[in-house]
Amino acid sequence: MANEIRTDKQGLVAVDYTDLLDKIITVLHNQNPENPFKLVGEGKRLMIELHSIAQLVASASIDNPLGNKTKAAKVATVNFSGESREKFAEKIQQIREQLTPYLSRAISEQDQELTLETWVNSLTTELKNLTGTINQTITLNYPFDKKISELQKTELSFQQGNSTRPQLKFHKLKITVEDGHQFREQLKRSLENYIKFQFSEEEEQRDLLDILEDLETYQTSDLDRLEELLDQEALGKLQREAKVIYLEYLKEQIGEHQDLIYLEDLIRRLRLMEAYINDEEKEDGHYEVNYEGITVKYRDLFSRADAFDMLPIWSIIEGCIGETEDEKNDKQQFIFGLKLKLNGSVNNNGGKEVFPYYLDFLNPDSNKYKEEFEKASKKEYFVEKVLKVAFLYYFVFAGNDLSDSNIDPKVELEYDPIANFEEKVLPILQGDDQPAKYKILKGIKRGLEQYQANHKISKLENLLKTFIQRKHNLPARNYPRHLNVKQGILQRDYESINNNNSFFHTLQENRKSALKYISITNPNAGNNSLSTLAVNINISEVCYFPTGIEEQFEMKYHFGKVPTLPILLTPKEKNCLEAYHTGLNQSQKFQGLIFSYDVKQLKQATLEETSISKRYFYKVTFSLLVYVTLKILLDLAAKPFFVPVIRFHLGSRQNPYPEEKFLKSVFSSVSHLLNEKHRCHTQGFRVKNINMYRVGNGLASLYSILPKKFTFTNPRSDYQLDKLALIIVSSRESDRARDQSINYRISNLVGESIAFQRQADQSIRIYSSGTFSDNYGNQQIYSSPSVVIDRVNDLYEQGFRHFLYLAKSPYSSTLKLTQTEEDEERFFMSKAVIRSLKGDKEDIKIYPIFFDQYYALNLDRDQAKSSLYIQDTSQLSSLTEDPSKKTIVFLNLFNGIKVGNDRYYNGVISYATLLDIYENILDDEDIRNGLIDDTPLKNEILEFLTLFHFSRYESPKNISLKLDPYQNLIGDESIGALSVFDHLGENVKFNSLAFLTEVKKALNVKPESNL
Repeated sequence: MANEIRTDKQGLVAVDYTDLLDKIITVLHNQNPENPFKLVGEGKRLMIELHSIAQLVASASIDNPLGNKTKAAKVATVNFSGESREKFAEKIQQIREQLTPYLSRAISEQDQELTLETWVNSLTTELKNLTGTINQTITLNYPFDKKISELQKTELSFQQGNSTRPQLKFHKLKITVEDGHQFREQLKRSLENYIKFQFSEEEEQRDLLDILEDLETYQTSDLDRLEELLDQEALGKLQREAKVIYLEYLKEQIGEHQDLIYLEDLIRRLRLMEAYINDEEKEDGHYEVNYEGITVKYRDLFSRADAFDMLPIWSIIEGCIGETEDEKNDKQQFIFGLKLKLNGSVNNNGGKEVFPYYLDFLNPDSNKYKEEFEKASKKEYFVEKVLKVAFLYYFVFAGNDLSDSNIDPKVELEYDPIANFEEKVLPILQGDDQPAKYKILKGIKRGLEQYQANHKISKLENLLKTFIQRKHNLPARNYPRHLNVKQGILQRDYESINNNNSFFHTLQENRKSALKYISITNPNAGNNSLSTLAVNINISEVCYFPTGIEEQFEMKYHFGKVPTLPILLTPKEKNCLEAYHTGLNQSQKFQGLIFSYDVKQLKQATLEETSISKRYFYKVTFSLLVYVTLKILLDLAAKPFFVPVIRFHLGSRQNPYPEEKFLKSVFSSVSHLLNEKHRCHTQGFRVKNINMYRVGNGLASLYSILPKKFTFTNPRSDYQLDKLALIIVSSRESDRARDQSINYRISNLVGESIAFQRQADQSIRIYSSGTFSDNYGNQQIYSSPSVVIDRVNDLYEQGFRHFLYLAKSPYSSTLKLTQTEEDEERFFMSKAVIRSLKGDKEDIKIYPIFFDQYYALNLDRDQAKSSLYIQDTSQLSSLTEDPSKKTIVFLNLFNGIKVGNDRYYNGVISYATLLDIYENILDDEDIRNGLIDDTPLKNEILEFLTLFHFSRYESPKNISLKLDPYQNLIGDESIGALSVFDHLGENVKFNSLAFLTEVKKALNVKPESNL
């Protein structure tokens, strides 16, 4: 089946890469650069250096692929203009034709009788020949022959049973919004009353009622925009309120404690801050400040959902466990997991704790301040961050000097941050004296340090850590609230309303600026709102008890003769050369491809180059040349290869080098595309302070995609399932207009299929049957994505009849005030997609599933089992409390492994499915039989799925289930997320994986899967 992408007629900005590709062809043909390929080591290693070509291309004068429409695009990658699609394919093929002679010449210089095809196939090593022990240096050796025994999974239950002590617990947040479908009517009545009482002239009233009637009929009126604002943004505001309530809940449960004062004061100050920002007696201008010539509106900034997220002690909402709708009673319910942020280390910052990390933003002389200022993509974002830290940390932590032990900490409850901020800080931030602003920021930092704010934080941190590990049940609590649209959003004079044809302020501008008009209040608070929805916030505790039921099994790599072609990506630096010679190339044993680069040159080209166009064209050219080079070589393979890609990194986990992140994105995208025919995986190794533990984990990750076989200690005597396929799909936008009224967009769809096959000895073999990718318009991607349909058909032809079909959670995280097409809301779970996958195959069984993650407290960290599960749907249904029974949670998997002494939470992956959705497409009875009811088939399917988690664990020993085996495809660290970088224009993005997907199609790469 062919995919169809509609062109710029749908309002997207069209792209044309003709000039860029011509420049690449010119450099390769006319410039005749030094051969980027060179054979060394008696023809066993091919050195590849593509920087020079990419730099020559980037330095040329190249037409903007977006023409003069850059500002109209939010993302622009593959919406080809006119004939440029055909030209694109032709030019890509020409680039391949230009690169191939360079490769052939490098081979012939070593041996004139040796062809490129013969050389490629002679370069491989049998994967089994890499069997060996892990040591202190980085090699490809791994104990593939070692059988990993004594693996086990342990069942948990919500019911106490014989155990009096829970092993895990988590705090559940439930937000219920009532009467959402009445919002529009309520808003209309309020506006009618407003017109009646605000305007006394009958003619004005008639005119304004006419405007209101017109707004009711317009498709994109300000009534719609206000409804959309509440629909899209209100849940974030409710979550912020729930985070404060969670602290109040914990305060209530802790009871008497000498350090409770610090939690009480934190809550008090947060409430004071909200009251100050929402003070209706003050105009918006009262909250405007400026820094480095940039104006920041504190009222807007602290009306957002993330206003308090920089605090060192704060609540975190993690994972959407359920989202249900009770249409009969007009209620919508959202279920989340709660955890605490306890001043832990900030990622990528050398292990520095949250509080000192953000304090550095208040010191313009600090290295951190200067570093962040330099790398900020927009100066405005950095200024916002600095001023936000100043406001937040002053309000929450400024106070009395508690260094004297004779001072009663309760004096903190009398400190007035509002008065002090207005007197000492606000006038300076509103003035024009920039040196004075530097001075006041340093003064805030110095005061917080001298008055030992970290002492208060430490006391509060220890109080909460101690309390949350207590093992007894906490009671559930309800917190009623009102979600309001404030009357401040209304324009007050007739002329403004009549001229603008709108009753509201700012709705056609940045939506975030209108958040100040949404408030959350107690029901008994005075309500002078334009519109109100009733909300209930419920917090409860869920405990998990061990049942004593365990299953044991063993795991072993399971593959035949697999030719392996390793690739090394390495900087030309001393540490990396030493790691290479003492490890991979010890005794000149390394056979494969080596991409080498100069760190300074790469950093200059991708980060420091002042010209945005040069950075962009360098990245596109480099990515393109890497992929085409590898495609040329691997298309000559006599059979599918295993291609492990090792990346040497100089940066640390806490401080990674940005240019290394770029290379990771390039080779992750390329690996995904190569994985369609071959098996390719990439893994980074940080060469500084390398040790056996890190080498082992890195290699385990590198080889995690290889086939494995599982054997149970006590296998079942009979079974129903010989084969099962797992199809994983995800997407990332590649083309979208900045105009929000243009709904058409293009996305890059990516996925992978996993096969489970029961062997003659009843063991279970798990292997990847390949990745896939293509680009689609939003109509087709959520109705008939051909690349997924083709993969299902291929597996069906191979004898697979049962398919787990997994996609990102279809939860919308909106209040559903604006009704869209039900199918599109479910995205990859739409009826149209499932219908297309099934086709006319009557005997196929498709099980639509999705997942999310939350975190639980491990109460027995020293004795806890590492791999835990619950699959009793009668118990799991209590998590979502769905009255419609359309969303069914059928499996929770827990990783109970202890990771460090300061980490108290363990991840949980929660699987769910949908019922009563696919009438006349899927039989609900099949879904019940395979996922929900206690049947032998369900036990086998969930057993296969659980083993998949074990198969992707990234360690050579102490194997447990990998919590998220889908992270390469779904989430913030997925290949789709990594592949997005800046385009030529400000705030315009480019999806390099979508671009390379079109390159793949131009090179006529046909997906296969034989490993």
